[in-house]
Amino acid sequence: MLISIITPTYNSEKYLEDCILSIKNQMSCNFEHIIVDGGSTDSTISIIKRYEKTYPMKWISEPDNGMYDAISKGFMMASGDIFCWLNSDDRYMPWTCLAVEKIFQDQRIEWCSGLPAQMNDGGILYLMSDKMIKYPSYCIKKGWMDGQRCGCIQQESCFWRKELYKKVGGIDTKYKLAGDYHLWLKFSEHTKLISYNSVLASFRVHEGQKSQDRKKYYLETGYLSFLEKMLCKLNVYKIVNRILKNFVKIQDVRDL
Repeated sequence: MLISIITPTYNSEKYLEDCILSIKNQMSCNFEHIIVDGGSTDSTISIIKRYEKTYPMKWISEPDNGMYDAISKGFMMASGDIFCWLNSDDRYMPWTCLAVEKIFQDQRIEWCSGLPAQMNDGGILYLMSDKMIKYPSYCIKKGWMDGQRCGCIQQESCFWRKELYKKVGGIDTKYKLAGDYHLWLKFSEHTKLISYNSVLASFRVHEGQKSQDRKKYYLETGYLSFLEKMLCKLNVYKIVNRILKNFVKIQDVRDL
């Protein structure tokens, strides 16, 4: 069983090496790592070349139409039985591929996710769930797993069979932030999301990441109310959101 891991990159020099090492140092060697770069102008390519031929990795660098276009290209290059993607600022656990192999020995499982976890800018884990999370198919199909109504499905912790990906027609490249949300909607029409009681990946929280633009994300999911959409068009949404956030100052380990 081969696991195909796609990593889209663009000027990713700050975190890419940490991402690469988390894959290179897996306890299982049954994987391929495909890095799809969008034409970086920083030291991203130098970092990739440094690790080329030191583990099962291949890469391309060419202009693309955004993250999901890069991910789609990567899956077209993939030869594995299990698909996933890991963004260049995130990280796998050392046991991730070994655990995924064992999970998919059960032929009934087509799609799984581990426990959600977050790390700060420096790579220190500070938020991990201590309970196995259930993902009701009804909630996923209804689009409620959007991070606001019924929590969210952590993308970097998800793994699925190649056949499922092809069955739903792959990832929609027209989105900029919510491509995974819409992929989960399509998956949920065909199978259940199985929870695995272990952390498989960690999401890095840092300044400047795309996922911080919740306005654009909710526009792509279709969740924003009519009033919120009007505020977005008037560029008022971001200002109002900032004012509300200033009422509460929270300092946690992310500030270390």
